[in-house]
Amino acid sequence: MSARRIARELAVIVLPQLPKDKTKLEMLELDDLVHKAVNMLCDYAKENLAEVDGLLSKTIDEITDIEIEHPSNVRSIAKLLPVTVKTEELRDQLATLHRARNFVSEALDIPALILQSSAKDKSEVKAFLLRLINTFLEQSQEIEQFIKEASTKWEVGRMVTIDRDILRLACAEAFYMTDIPIPVAINEAVELCHRFADEKAAKFINGILADLGQEAAKLRECDVTRK
Repeated sequence: MSARRIARELAVIVLPQLPKDKTKLEMLELDDLVHKAVNMLCDYAKENLAEVDGLLSKTIDEITDIEIEHPSNVRSIAKLLPVTVKTEELRDQLATLHRARNFVSEALDIPALILQSSAKDKSEVKAFLLRLINTFLEQSQEIEQFIKEASTKWEVGRMVTIDRDILRLACAEAFYMTDIPIPVAINEAVELCHRFADEKAAKFINGILADLGQEAAKLRECDVTRK
């Protein structure tokens, strides 16, 4: 995995816990950032697993009720016959469980990736992470406005925190880090969704960024014209 991709993953995980002051941010060691990332991932995983546990318990109770009330089981006492049930809720629960598994996997993967990196790679990871975070913090009002305008077409307000942070950092790259091609910024954001969210969230963010990508291209053209 490239240094920039590792940096993007760390950035989206630890963004809510990072100091807003640039000096304090640059004083953080890479090991501190990894520690924060692992703790955040473990918390996310626990939340998702707890949600899955509740949903599974609810579904088991509902399936039992369906079986008891089904005409095939009216006369059954000792053994209930299996019956057909809807798959929608099961699919949602499996998606949440898949999300939790991804968080646990990332909590294990990130420290290993950092340990396997050379000193040069670690330096590149930290440099790109700080650049990405600082770009977002410096342009946060404009980025939030871009996202707000996009929400007229997409229900951005319903996104979970980590999906929204993926979108925020992708906007920072697409709009203001002009050495990075806009399609690369979008593709990297979608890849992060595959790792931390699910297929539905990835398609959702890809759709938002496809619209915002056009705005980013216009902004870049305007900046070039001014220069």
